[in-house]
Amino acid sequence: MRQITVATEQKTQALDLTAQCQSMIGNVEQGVAVFHILHTTAALILCEDDADLREDLVKVADNWLRELRPFRHARRSNPNAEAHILSAFAGASLSIPIVDGKLALGTWQSILLLELDGPKRRKIVCAAIESPPT
Repeated sequence: MRQITVATEQKTQALDLTAQCQSMIGNVEQGVAVFHILHTTAALILCEDDADLREDLVKVADNWLRELRPFRHARRSNPNAEAHILSAFAGASLSIPIVDGKLALGTWQSILLLELDGPKRRKIVCAAIESPPT
């Protein structure tokens, strides 16, 4: 099991972690990698890594639940209810095949960390599992 720590700089932010995730699979040539973020107010997503799209992701995260405010969780001095809710919908884990030592991502797919309650230090773990020889 490998782990990385990523420092985020904004309350809501999308960061490309594709290169860091690729380095976490080690020497596995064929198999699957499972990436998991150890937090309930951030998410891992597959998405195109484009500056404008990252801004759009932040805009949606900041505004999607606006009409549903206030949240009960926030009334107990926890102002991050929306971050928990968005993280639950976006997801904490990704499973990606490994082919010839590389993550099998589509042309426009990147692994993004979606920060929803930053700035924080976020930990991501990876289990890279080798497929048995055929």
